[in-house]
Amino acid sequence: MSFAATHGDGAKETLALRRGASSGALTRLHRGVYVPSLLVAGLDARGRHVLLCRAVAAGLGRRCVVSHMSAGAVWALPRVGSLPDVVHVVDPHRATAQRSTHLCRRPGTTVASDVERIGDLTVTSLVRTATDIALTARFDDAVLCLDAVLRRLVLPQGHDEGPEVDARLERWRASLSNELGAPGRRGGTAARRALAFASPWAENGGESLLRLALHELGVGEVALQRVLRVDGRDAGRVDTFLAEHETAVELDGFVKLTDPAMLAGRSPADVAREQNRRDHRLLGAPGVRRVVHCEYADVVHPERLAGHLRRAGIPLDPRHVSSAVRAAARRFAARA
Repeated sequence: MSFAATHGDGAKETLALRRGASSGALTRLHRGVYVPSLLVAGLDARGRHVLLCRAVAAGLGRRCVVSHMSAGAVWALPRVGSLPDVVHVVDPHRATAQRSTHLCRRPGTTVASDVERIGDLTVTSLVRTATDIALTARFDDAVLCLDAVLRRLVLPQGHDEGPEVDARLERWRASLSNELGAPGRRGGTAARRALAFASPWAENGGESLLRLALHELGVGEVALQRVLRVDGRDAGRVDTFLAEHETAVELDGFVKLTDPAMLAGRSPADVAREQNRRDHRLLGAPGVRRVVHCEYADVVHPERLAGHLRRAGIPLDPRHVSSAVRAAARRFAARA
C-alpha cells in the first residue's frame, strides 16, 4: 500500500503512483492511497473492504475505531447484503453521523474493553461489533452476525452440547443483552428479537439463512445441528431438524461434488452413494420419517424450498410461503 501524502503532491513518486493508476497497474483505493491492481483482483468482497478499511483508517485520528459492518468484515462475520465502499468508524468527536466518500463517522465512545487491535487496524471488539450491528442492521444481517458471534463465544472448540454449554449460552445472551443497553434504546427491540432468535449451532451463514427461511415458511421450531441416534449410537448430525414434522432438512452444496479437496479422491457418484447410505441411517432414528435435501438456491428462492417440503408431506400455509418469498426478495436484492 502506497501513500501519495508520504511524498507530497508534486513529488515524482506521487506522479508515478498516478501514472500507475492511469495504466491500470495500480488501483486508487482512497484519496492518495494506491495498491497493485493484481492484489485487489485476487480478493473477495470482504478482503477488498478490509483493504479499504486499512486505507481509510491510516488517515484518521487515533480515537477513531473501525466499527459496525466494517468491523464485522475485519472479524470475518457473515452478512447477507453486499459491503459498500464506505468504512464505518466510531468517532467520539461527532455528535451526529457524518458521511463522506469512503467514510461514515458515527458518534459514540469506546472503553478499553470495546477495542482490539487486529493487524494494523484498531477495531471494536467482537462483542461490541455484534451489538452495534444488531442495533443498526436488518433482522437477517443481525441474526447472521449474532449466530457467528455466539458460536465463537459459546462453542470455541466446535460442536458441543449439554448443560454446561446451555449455561454458557445463557451467560453470553445475558451479557450481549446488557451491552444492548436500555430497552428503550433506538433499535433495541429489534436487536433483542434477533438475539433471542440467534443460535451458536449455526455452523455457517448458509445454515443461518436456511433457518430463517424455514422460520418464515412457518414450519414451527427449527433445531440446528441435531444429533440423531439409533440404539444409542450416533446415526449422524443434521443441519436442521423439524421435530413437529419428524423431518431433517440438509443444506447441500454443489461444491461437495466438484471440489477436489472435499471429494478427497472420491467420485461424485461415490459421494452420492454415501449420502444415500447416511440418509438410510438417519431414517432409522426414532422420530425421523423424512430427510429433505436442499441447496443454497432454494434458500434464495424459498418457493423452491417450499416445494421440497410439500413433496415430503409437510403442509404449508400459502400466506407464509408468499411472505417468505417477499422477504427473500428483499434480503437478496443487494446480491442480484
